[in-house]
Parts: sequence; structure tokens; C-alpha cells
Amino acid sequence: MNWEKIKNDVEKNGNIQTFSMEQLRNAHGVAKLGVRIRKEISDALAGIGLGHVPMDLPSFQHEQVRLYKRGTKIGDLISMVLTPGEQNDMKLIEQFSEEIVEYQNIIQKIRELVVE
Repeated sequence: MNWEKIKNDVEKNGNIQTFSMEQLRNAHGVAKLGVRIRKEISDALAGIGLGHVPMDLPSFQHEQVRLYKRGTKIGDLISMVLTPGEQNDMKLIEQFSEEIVEYQNIIQKIRELVVE
């Protein structure tokens, strides 16, 4: 597996996909997952337009990492959630606030219309 295949797999899977650290390590062509190597992997992913969760890559090969394509709807959502701040809070509220629907009032108005 190489970086181009990983990027293609992410794109084919709706711009998000989970990989093991072993897969990412192998794509990078190394045997161990030290601090420096994990930073290089993170930089390589950024270089091909991919972000990752967790933000600090795990040090064990069996651990999982969610990759996402930056600049896509799913990528923007993940970035909003992971980046604290009032601006991102407002964007999240706008997108996901639940409007309270008063079904009782709607049913009552329908009944009134039917009776007329």
C-alpha cells in the first residue's frame, strides 16, 4: 500500500475511511512507529490533502486512525468539531440545532381546517 492508494481508497469511500497504524506505517516504508515517524506520516497525509483522527497518531500498529479528505463536507465537519472556538461552535449550532416542532399544535390546526 502506498500514499496514492490510501488517498484513492479514502476518496472512493466517501472521503472518509479508517486504517490501522500498521497500514500507514507500511505506506511510509518504515518498520517502527516512533515519534519522528508518526510526525512524518502526519505530514505525508497532509501533503496529499488528508487529515486524521486522532490528531496525535497512535504509537501501536494495531490502533486505528480515521482519515478524511480536507476541504470536503465531511472534512469540514470533522475540522469544525476538532477545532474549538466560538466561530466553529456557531457553525455547528446552525447545522445541527434541533427545531422544536409542536406536533400538538399542528394536529389541532389540521382538525380545525377539517371541521371547517
